[in-house]
This record gives sequence, structure tokens and C-alpha cells, in this order.
Amino acid sequence: MRKTLLYLGVTYLILFAVSCRKSSVFNGGGTPAPVDTGKSEQPQIIETEPPVLTAMVQKISSNVRGYYQALPVHYAESEERYPVIIFFHGGGQYGDGDKDLIRVLEDGIPKLLKEQKFPPSFNVNGRSYSFIIIAPQFTKSIPEAEVETLVQYVKQNFRVDTSRIYLSGFSLGARTLCNYAAYRPNQIAAITAMGGMSQIDTNLRPKCESMGAANLPVWQFHNRNDSAWYYSEAKRFNQVLTECSLTITPKFTTFDQGEGKKNHDCWNRTSDPNYREDGKNIYEWMLSYKR
Repeated sequence: MRKTLLYLGVTYLILFAVSCRKSSVFNGGGTPAPVDTGKSEQPQIIETEPPVLTAMVQKISSNVRGYYQALPVHYAESEERYPVIIFFHGGGQYGDGDKDLIRVLEDGIPKLLKEQKFPPSFNVNGRSYSFIIIAPQFTKSIPEAEVETLVQYVKQNFRVDTSRIYLSGFSLGARTLCNYAAYRPNQIAAITAMGGMSQIDTNLRPKCESMGAANLPVWQFHNRNDSAWYYSEAKRFNQVLTECSLTITPKFTTFDQGEGKKNHDCWNRTSDPNYREDGKNIYEWMLSYKR
């Protein structure tokens, strides 16, 4: 009799523990809670249509008051976690996050999304990946702590694979993301900086040392005849970053002729999924790395 009661007691405790574990994965509404329960490398649904682009007027911080989100078409039908690209626009796209928000769609990845030219998925090492893309609008250049608020907002409000957070941007946006990458390098899987980089000052080497020590992959682009942001600064940034990198050599791509005003634009060319180096576009290159 004692053995029977002991057996029933142990069985009840096991069932109770399993029940508690299951309930902890879901919130009261029955939807997945924003906790990392495992990172799905192979999506359950292979996307075939371009991501769904939506304008969101939402104050995230003092200088981030709106953003565009682009989600895989079947995002709501899945519980999987996705890689995310946070896109940083340039100084010409600053605005109030509301009536000015459309400026964010003028260049780079957001332009591709608007024109429905951004691929629904990418195949890397035999696996298919679809991105969440978040393109905020800044009222002005923002400090690293405010970028951290943005990154945390994205992690808390979207099903993000936290081992695959990527930053991409151009001009002053590239400077902002490089500064943040030095501030929190272990949160980021890879960055692509186009026509901009960290300031060339006494803080440059410590920033590069931070990124290099974290083995952060960096792909930098610049035009040799850029008269808005001189090529010599881009070259210096790459030189110091290369000196500070321990295992992953930074990529540095230059073009003899730039596009747009003051030959500054290298981002529309390099954001194009058809642009490849060593057989990879920037999206396939980023997906080659994870934390």
C-alpha cells in the first residue's frame, strides 16, 4: 500500500511540473510569451511573397517616434523566431516619425520593401531564412543608449531570433550603428555600414577594439570620389578595425564612382539583392554569421 501511494505521489508531482512548464511558455491570452524558448534554424513555412510593409506611429524613445515594420507574410501563422535587420537611415531622412515617416522609404532596404523587390527568403547553407525588418525614423542622430532602447523594443515586441540581430544603414545611420556596435558588440551578429562609419577621433581605436574583441563581422562600403564623406576616413576606419580584429577580417568594398548627390550614394547599389561578392549578397553574408 505504501509503495502504491508513493508511486501515485511521484506521478502527480511529475505531471504537475510538466503542466507548470507548459503554462510558463504562454501568457494569459494563449499566445507565445516574448521569451526565447529555442531558436528555429529551419522555418516551418517557406515564404514565397514579399514581406508585408506597415507604417507604425509609435514612440519608442525621445527621438524614435515611428518606424516601418516588414514581416514575413505568414508571420502570424507561425510561432518560430526570425532573424531581424534594423535599418538606420541617413541625415536626409530625419523626421517626426509620423507625417515625415515616408522619407524612410527613399533609400536602401526600405525602398526595396516599398517597391516589393525585397526577396521573401534567402537560402544559406541549405537553409531558408526570412527576415523581420524594422526601419525606424530618428528625429536626429541618437546616442548609443537610445539605440539600446530601440533594440530592446524590437526584441520584446517581435519574435526575434536573438542570435541573428543584424544592423544595416548608410551615411549618418552607418555612423550610429557602428557606434552602437562598439557599445554592445555581443548583441549583434553582423553589420553592414554604407558610406559612413565611427568618428575618426581619439575614441576610434577603443571602439574598434570593442568590435574586434567580440569577433563582430563588419562589411563596409564607400565611394572613392565621395565628397560628402571622404574616402580617407573610411580607409582609416577599416585600417584600425582590421588591426583590432582577432579572427574575422573586416570586409571593405570601394567603388571608383559614387551615385547621387556628391557621389555619396553607395547603398542603393549594395542593398540590391542582385549585388554579390564572393557569391553572396549582403543578406546572405549576414546570415552566414550568428551569435
